[in-house]
Amino acid sequence: MQQEPTAQRQQRSDFRIWQQNLRKSSNAWEHLLKNLNPDKFDMACIQEPFLNPVNLANASSLRRYWDVIYPTGHHTNQNRTQVIMLINKKISKNRWHAIPIQSTNVMAIELAGDFGKVRFYNIYNPCDHDGTLH
Repeated sequence: MQQEPTAQRQQRSDFRIWQQNLRKSSNAWEHLLKNLNPDKFDMACIQEPFLNPVNLANASSLRRYWDVIYPTGHHTNQNRTQVIMLINKKISKNRWHAIPIQSTNVMAIELAGDFGKVRFYNIYNPCDHDGTLH
């Protein structure tokens, strides 16, 4: 994977988000990890992530570049987590925080900066019911 020099990354004024539904596929997860360049993307919003047998998203290189954020109650809820977010480690943890939402289908973070505050929501809405909305 070719990466842009860090100096070029720091000059960017945009915020790039990778969004993908992995359909719980380990192949799609590996493809995402191979192509999610931390010098080009700031965040990834993943629906139907591939989770290992202990219900975590992992790979040898993942935590080197990304903070993995799970929905509120991920470790205590019996329902399978349907969304995760990856936040680029170049973004200071002092500039963002997770917003508590009691759902395995919805999660959010709030990012603060010179621009003020902005909230990003990651929502999985299954086609067979509208339970996410209630």
